[in-house]
Amino acid sequence: MPRYDRDEIARRAGHASWREAVQATADLPQQEAGRLLGVSHPTIRVWRAELGLGPAAARPSAADTAAAFRADPDDPRHGSANGYRNLRCRCEACTAAWTAYQRDRRG
Repeated sequence: MPRYDRDEIARRAGHASWREAVQATADLPQQEAGRLLGVSHPTIRVWRAELGLGPAAARPSAADTAAAFRADPDDPRHGSANGYRNLRCRCEACTAAWTAYQRDRRG
């Protein structure tokens, strides 16, 4: 995308320049930043790379996500097959949901 278009896009989004727009949205995921600025997320990735900005906040690891899920008994995902299989929860509700899922699957 030519540079003059970048500044026009930034102005439409309420920023003085494309650099300011990219820096203002640097902490957001690429898809969300793209929606706010009105461009595709690959464009955001290119712009961030040109400014030397790395990816947005690093995602927590799967193990950290699973541990946080198991530690929170009020999480609405308890009692689901996903809680049992992907998040490795073995509470009664998740175990029952997994059993029911397997029974339905087998027919």
